[in-house]
Amino acid sequence: MERRENRKSINLSIANHLYTLLVRGRSLLFAVVLLTLPIAAEAAQQTMLSLGSQTEQSQWNTVGLPPVTPLSNGIHISTTQKGTLSRPLALSYGVQVVTVYYTSPRGAALSFIWKSKGSPAGQYLQIPITLRPSASSTSIIVDMSAIGGWDPRASAIGFQLPPSTDITFHGVELKGWSVGERVVEAMKCFWAFDGLKAHSINFFWGPLLCSTPVSLANLYRNQPPIAHSAMRVIYALLVLGAAGLSIRAWRRSGGRRGRSILVGTLTLFLIFWVALDIRMGAEVLATWTYDVRSYLREPAGKRTFRTINFLPDFAAASRSLLADQPRYVLLAPTTDTFMNFMRYQTYPSQPVTPAEGSGATFWLVYERPDITFSTDGRIVENGEPISPTGQIIHEFMKGTFIFRVTPPAPLKPPNKP
Repeated sequence: MERRENRKSINLSIANHLYTLLVRGRSLLFAVVLLTLPIAAEAAQQTMLSLGSQTEQSQWNTVGLPPVTPLSNGIHISTTQKGTLSRPLALSYGVQVVTVYYTSPRGAALSFIWKSKGSPAGQYLQIPITLRPSASSTSIIVDMSAIGGWDPRASAIGFQLPPSTDITFHGVELKGWSVGERVVEAMKCFWAFDGLKAHSINFFWGPLLCSTPVSLANLYRNQPPIAHSAMRVIYALLVLGAAGLSIRAWRRSGGRRGRSILVGTLTLFLIFWVALDIRMGAEVLATWTYDVRSYLREPAGKRTFRTINFLPDFAAASRSLLADQPRYVLLAPTTDTFMNFMRYQTYPSQPVTPAEGSGATFWLVYERPDITFSTDGRIVENGEPISPTGQIIHEFMKGTFIFRVTPPAPLKPPNKP
């Protein structure tokens, strides 16, 4: 009975703490809004260094490179040796994103140089970047905020060029966001959900934090994402909050300090628990809603499942043909997700690659519009016939069909004399 009364008392204390925090939280939130209004009013700043300008061209210096060729639209460099192209920089704001505009017929793998203010001579940050071949002006975005050890204020920037580089730099754009804008982007990032991938069936990255629109737009293009886990901030807030509650309770007079600290810490933990539960529940619900709309509510033949599209229906249509086949050849966009799915769906018949498909009767081609046919009825990939002679027995759409190999003609018995 006494335990039940104590438990009831603790529950009432937690509820009371929640109410107190909510009431005080309104005033705190109002104060935070007022304090952050001037910060949020600051707009993003950007500087465009146009290398077609003679004034800008004179700012760039070379080390170890042949003389550059100034053009009306940039600076052209063709080198057979390693060297650097750099310029001093003095901006009044921090830079989070750099955009490089260039033309390069062969492309290049070089390094973007970032020298922080106050760093020793010859010490700078090198960010490897790969420039794709381009016959006309194109660009590449370097998200500096996603790089560890980066200082947003630089005293110099530039490029380190490897041998055999042929490139024309047209311009460099340096962009920075205010504190308020970065806070807004971090909140958006917290609520940004991962796309539907193979691991989404039993794994989510959880809430992440980033600070620029560029980071947000490219958040899940890399696996793992180039961002900071929001759990770091949450754990830090839990520790600081528990420490603050403990100090406050200890300063109070009375004999229930320990209980007050316990109740306050549990209340704080509960608040963060509910917030995370809402965040992760929303991601699960978003994934489930997408599956319902695109797959469960659609009829067979029109429904699609996540990144494999209508592969489940394709497998179901093929299953009866493969029932007595030990193996079959599968041609799909990738050999991991699609091959594993079909291996499960058509068991015991096993999918194999064309190199392993000698003697297979059926060839299944899924979402491969690049596949063509030769005049003698063979499957052609990259201009080379890869299958025996046969014919399509069922075509779902261009690039998706079932191909059956023509069986060899039976051998005729030799004529008796």
